[in-house]
Amino acid sequence: MGLENNVELTVGLDLLRQPVLPLVNMVEYLYLTGPFKKIDEVLNRVTKPVELEGVQFENPRQMLKPYKAVLQEFEVVKGEKKLAANLPFIVDEKQKPLARRQALELWVKQQILAQELEKINSILCGPCGCVLCCTGPNSEFDSFSGFKGKMKQEFFEIPLEDSEVDIFALPRIDTVDSGKLTAQSNPPLQLDKMPFYKHGMALYHWQNGWSLILPEGSICPKLLADTKRCMVYEKRPEVCRKPQMFSYVLEKTSDTAKRSDGELIPVYMARNKVLAVWDCPYVRRYQDEIGAYVEMSGMEPVFKKSKK
Repeated sequence: MGLENNVELTVGLDLLRQPVLPLVNMVEYLYLTGPFKKIDEVLNRVTKPVELEGVQFENPRQMLKPYKAVLQEFEVVKGEKKLAANLPFIVDEKQKPLARRQALELWVKQQILAQELEKINSILCGPCGCVLCCTGPNSEFDSFSGFKGKMKQEFFEIPLEDSEVDIFALPRIDTVDSGKLTAQSNPPLQLDKMPFYKHGMALYHWQNGWSLILPEGSICPKLLADTKRCMVYEKRPEVCRKPQMFSYVLEKTSDTAKRSDGELIPVYMARNKVLAVWDCPYVRRYQDEIGAYVEMSGMEPVFKKSKK
């Protein structure tokens, strides 16, 4: 079956043509300007088709349903909900702190956009047959991935949560030296008088946590060579679920701020962008559709190459 007739791709492209953020903006406006105490009151009223940004939304309440918990964070403004404990300190690009309501709006959009993009990525990724994210530099790629020649990287890193390490039956490097460094440290971790990435695939415990290292020419042990399908797809690591279009409404900085209770919280900078990784076949193939999706969402599209 050709890509043009692939059902999954059709579903994914339909989602790109109907971004949820215009509906989120509508709900926010109705809630904040209307006599509503709860977000539920607004959602229960959006039962008829609406047209926003030139797009017809036939069932807005159903589209918004997966994002209800995040939308309820707006209830902080009317005193119906406590400020979320995970709300970061948010500044603009000039390092000026944003007002609480504006910061809350961006935080809600960041979460909703990330959730929506993860769903779209899951649909668009599989049909392309690309294994770029599952292989080390200069491995054999599907012809559709479009990569030729030698890559500059010596290895690729797949960050893992502690609970995900057992997915892989690979050697584990957990030493005093590895715990003082990261995979990107320069000079790199040395093993047997050679940089760690000159050895085979392994799991490394770094200063910032565990990761799977894919050296040059290697292939993830959970990737079936003949079908190019993941053997643990339903239980794959969290990083493998991330889209090649990233919600970049906010960018986490290295700074921290002190909350009113004295706790240090992360500082995020407002960006209002969506980052699309140009390496990905579907990003290149559907750049026009992605650009339109981002603009309808009120963001700026940024296409950037990751692997060189």
